[in-house]
Amino acid sequence: MLKRLPSGESSFTSIREGDWLYVDKTEDIHRLVTSGKYFFLSRPRRFGKSLTVSTLKALFEGRRELFEGLWIAEHGGWDWSKTNPVISLSFNGLDYKTHGLEKALTLELDKIAAANGLPQSGLSPKDKLRELIVGLSQRGPVVILIDEYDKPINDYLTDYEMADTNRDVLGNFYGALKANDITDNLRFVFITGVSKFSKVTLFSELNNLTDITQHDEFGTLVGITQSELEGYFGEHSEKLANKLGLTREAVLAKIKHWYNGYTWDGRNFLYNPFSLLGLFGSGSFKNFWFTSGTTGWLARKLRDMAVNMANVEGMLVRESFFDKFEIRNLDPTVLLYQTGYLTIKEIIIDDAEATYRLDYPNYEVRSSLFDSLFQAYADTPVSEVGEIMYQIRNALTGHQLPEFISLLRGIFADISNRLLKQYVETDSLKLWEAYYQTVIYLALHLTGSQVACEVQTNRGYIDAVAETKDHVYVMEFKVGKAAEAMQQIKDKGYPEKYLHRGKPVTLLAVGFDPATRNIGDWEEEKV
Repeated sequence: MLKRLPSGESSFTSIREGDWLYVDKTEDIHRLVTSGKYFFLSRPRRFGKSLTVSTLKALFEGRRELFEGLWIAEHGGWDWSKTNPVISLSFNGLDYKTHGLEKALTLELDKIAAANGLPQSGLSPKDKLRELIVGLSQRGPVVILIDEYDKPINDYLTDYEMADTNRDVLGNFYGALKANDITDNLRFVFITGVSKFSKVTLFSELNNLTDITQHDEFGTLVGITQSELEGYFGEHSEKLANKLGLTREAVLAKIKHWYNGYTWDGRNFLYNPFSLLGLFGSGSFKNFWFTSGTTGWLARKLRDMAVNMANVEGMLVRESFFDKFEIRNLDPTVLLYQTGYLTIKEIIIDDAEATYRLDYPNYEVRSSLFDSLFQAYADTPVSEVGEIMYQIRNALTGHQLPEFISLLRGIFADISNRLLKQYVETDSLKLWEAYYQTVIYLALHLTGSQVACEVQTNRGYIDAVAETKDHVYVMEFKVGKAAEAMQQIKDKGYPEKYLHRGKPVTLLAVGFDPATRNIGDWEEEKV
């Protein structure tokens, strides 16, 4: 019998009592709870943070029966007789959109106080938390578990005033944890979130909070490693392979391509558990994680910020990059990283500060994000994207460049005047050029072609290279005449690095016309 998959379930108690599949993370958890007192962990949504919080709650409550057969019960030397009162608060379950954040916190803290037989006062949420900690400390040092601490801010990133209001409420609320008379009553504090906002009191004043987001020791605390996939999901992988008519090795390679690739330490590459559970539950490869959240606002935000997505892939950042998440000054790349659409792929250590190479985690995230971005940038209904991509793919694979250009002209003609107005009516034609380059870049990626943009050579940067099964296209885009773009391709020797591929190489130069807000002329030349 295959273990039942806990799809949509984040309660450790329910999973263990229901004998559902549980990936044993208790060795990592034991290392965490025995190495310090205050911890913060940032991970994308649906990555296992809530299950970790639930497991910690059961551990500190001494529920040994739930841990039978797990590492911590067999090897951890945990003293199950010593229990701690636990305050577990999940912002994912607070109805702050109805009541407002302060009222929602008040209701939740009153509920926790009542469940513990403590009096409920009319104090502010901050004072209620202090009062609750003091009251529970009479039974032993208190454990504080806060899940999705930043959700009331992240839910309002398109509403600055509400985001600022909720940030201030949270800043005041978390201030209760730094008071000297409170810290002596605490046994352990663990806080999770998606983002690390730079101006929340949690980080600016709670200076004893250890951020383990990129800590080597806790790189696999949440998420699924390759060995865990093959060990815990082995029978499910075999079942999937049989269904698809693939070998075990082939199905594992496909799973890795689709869903593996997250890392925060540059060593351990992880799967998002939500995607794996969706895969094995449905028996088909789909975009599970991406469709589990609202992403339309993100695509529109990136479009409105005039982000040239061609410059994002493989970009290099420094350590300071990871602490720059500010509500009113959102860096688009920081936004993509914090929300899980980019991850660290490589850490380059030199004599100075470390450098980090960022990229999309895997095929699921990249293809889904590009689909959403194409809809936003090209102003195209989702119902039409599939047909457009099919036609573009056929034009490229069939080497029908007139048809390819005609399709691009059709896409640009459909982009509303509202979207382009801010670019055309400014002096920055470079922004307008970048906007159209992004549309082409996204379209090429969605066709399934191998695409690289801003490709470095020893004499310059190629705007785009698209490689199909039997052809290579070297492309250059200019505001102006196509002849200028073609001359640059030749003068810089852009095609030289592709002549050894054993495939025909075609140069494609495209000139954008600001007057028509579309492709003006274009030239092709076979090498």
